[in-house]
Amino acid sequence: MGTRGLGILCFSFVVAQCVDVEETGDKVHYDGYQVIRALPHSQDQLDTLHTIEDDVEGWTPVSGMTGNVTTVDLLLSPKQIKLVKSFLNCNNIQYSIVLHDLQRAIDSENAEDRRPSPVAEFKGSCVTEAGISWTQYHSYATHVKYMECLSSKYSGQVTILTIGTSYEGRALKLIKIGDRFGGTKKAIWIDCGIHAREWISPATCSYIAREMVENSSKYKILLDTFDVYIMPSMNPDGYEYTRNSDRMWRKTRSRNQGYTCRGTDPNRNWGYNWGLKGASTNPCKETYRGRTAFSEPETAAVRDFILQRSADIQLYLTFHSYGQMFLYPWGYDRLDHSQERELDRLGRVGARAMGRGYTVGSAAKVLYPAAGGSDDWAFGGAGIPYSYTIELPDTGSYGFILPASQIRTVGREAMSAVVAMLSDLRTNRG
Repeated sequence: MGTRGLGILCFSFVVAQCVDVEETGDKVHYDGYQVIRALPHSQDQLDTLHTIEDDVEGWTPVSGMTGNVTTVDLLLSPKQIKLVKSFLNCNNIQYSIVLHDLQRAIDSENAEDRRPSPVAEFKGSCVTEAGISWTQYHSYATHVKYMECLSSKYSGQVTILTIGTSYEGRALKLIKIGDRFGGTKKAIWIDCGIHAREWISPATCSYIAREMVENSSKYKILLDTFDVYIMPSMNPDGYEYTRNSDRMWRKTRSRNQGYTCRGTDPNRNWGYNWGLKGASTNPCKETYRGRTAFSEPETAAVRDFILQRSADIQLYLTFHSYGQMFLYPWGYDRLDHSQERELDRLGRVGARAMGRGYTVGSAAKVLYPAAGGSDDWAFGGAGIPYSYTIELPDTGSYGFILPASQIRTVGREAMSAVVAMLSDLRTNRG
């Protein structure tokens, strides 16, 4: 019997053990859950691995390999561990255990980093007033309070904007950093928190905002050239749900008619080649694309805001986690295009500035096709010349549960990438 036959045989052993928090209302715990890393060494093995994607608790590509084969992290419930390992063994797919107990990692993730920091680094009235820090992960309300303080204290430099309302009624807020009374400038857009469980992402956006506002003298030349829009959390409903109910939740929190399963994957919901490869039609799946493109109020609000300014926006950056990758269009399919070499060039400028190993390439080629992503829409739909998804650290030791002690390091690295890319654009496209 060939590999395909064994894949079908093993597949019958795997049964998803999903937790229905809609019925129980209880906080989801992940005691005994493991994250294992599968290492397919051929496209055939990767295809076999894909057959269980919908039958495990989580399926996360981590890095590209030769021949478009990808390393994949699998989140397994205690009931799935033995079955999936048997499946991998009988298909000769190598694997290693990355996290032995997910709940243990969750319990220690947000312990405050009490290491001494440089005196001036986090000093400032807005940090104190908002109760924010980069030694812990904070609520959406705290991020909003920080933005409000920045716009009040630095009123000539920072504007806070409300661009819509989330499904559950939270104000969708961002800040514009740039002289309120200056003329029209080129601009860049930075968003974070599209996927709810990726906590390092909103923390990174708030770090970048702090640097650009409270240490603005360091970046005067760049801020004289570019306005900067920063949205720390595009999916606040999902983010708060991960804080209070299910740490591993990914989607929005909208209701799906006819289903008890809630939410849409906001990074499969954008209207550029929406609904093609890698986007599920099943509302119970993590990659559910939504009933239509831009069905979610969150993605629709960002679309409308960007389209009003797309002629000025030169660079779109969206921060995700994890895997340490700098990805550019296309994501919907493995297709070449005329701007790919230039996107790769600037992506490598940013990746080098991060100071640790990042994989650079088009999203579909490095990983696998996934239609409906924000970066594809920004590039192909809004016509923004440069568009990137940046997958922040790490490469799987902690995955989505990156300890708060690493926020400052990741924030500094991300800021370095932004500065390097803006400096390049200023020089080459000024």
